[in-house]
Amino acid sequence: MSGDALRWLEGGIILALVVALFVAMARTWRTRARKQAESVPPVPVPTDVGPAAGSWDGFTVATTRADQPLERITAGGLGFRGRGGVTVHDTGVVLHHAGTPDRWIEASAVRGADRATWAIDRVVEPGGLVRLRWTATGAAGATDLDTYFRFPEGDGAALAALQGLSTKHEHPHTAGEGTN
Repeated sequence: MSGDALRWLEGGIILALVVALFVAMARTWRTRARKQAESVPPVPVPTDVGPAAGSWDGFTVATTRADQPLERITAGGLGFRGRGGVTVHDTGVVLHHAGTPDRWIEASAVRGADRATWAIDRVVEPGGLVRLRWTATGAAGATDLDTYFRFPEGDGAALAALQGLSTKHEHPHTAGEGTN
């Protein structure tokens, strides 16, 4: 076999391995999203949620398992960073995430809100992220989650509204546990 033919063969083998790796990664991501969809089902926004206490736009950084900021939730579009925000009502919270339907979190499912410095793929100045702590209930039972937001125009009012909502209900956990 000539030198050129050997190089083409090596290149073809390496290319096939790279393609196989990408196919395996895509299949793993889809499997993970399918399994998590049972734990974190999408909840559409009810028609009568009452008046809004406030609405804040910015970026949704990530949603992770509670106190596990490296364990990304992939179900229902929650796994991707993008434009997003929250609208807080007395009855709950509407999560906005670009490209996905809005998601409703009942007020009784909100466990707290606090500040964080990092999540799975984002590190900011100390306290630069707002972390919403909530519980999703699906076919697989209850799953405690943390959703991280970045509000470039200021986040103090959003944090206060989320914290005010969580203090109206009894929760097994308190805001601030595992602050990173």
